[in-house]
Amino acid sequence: MEQKDFILREIEKISTLLMYLIGKFVPAKSIEEQQLTEELINNELKEHYGNDLNYILKLEEKDFETEFSQNKGFNFENIELLADLLYTIGNDNIEIQLAYLQKALVIYEYIDKKSKTFSFERINKINSLKSII
Repeated sequence: MEQKDFILREIEKISTLLMYLIGKFVPAKSIEEQQLTEELINNELKEHYGNDLNYILKLEEKDFETEFSQNKGFNFENIELLADLLYTIGNDNIEIQLAYLQKALVIYEYIDKKSKTFSFERINKINSLKSII
């Protein structure tokens, strides 16, 4: 029972962090603002998840299973929140927009394959990203 409570707390912690970061994201008006926002997001991810955006962007789809199962805070809802964060950043990021959007698409497709739940919202995001990319 104690192990289950720990896992539930970790899931809730990651969920809260990702929702906070999505809410904290403000569209950048300049490259400096963009860098500050990205630095804030990287610091929060590093502190609570142990990795930053660069690590996530370099993560191969074949490594998702290992990466997300090693961190007890990731369930499909939290993985989707991570994709939402990348999608949000990618829609604003001036220099490397495409990298964020491509990674968001790969993560959404991964969730769609592995999850036992169907989501019209997720399918719409996938289709939207495919048309953008």
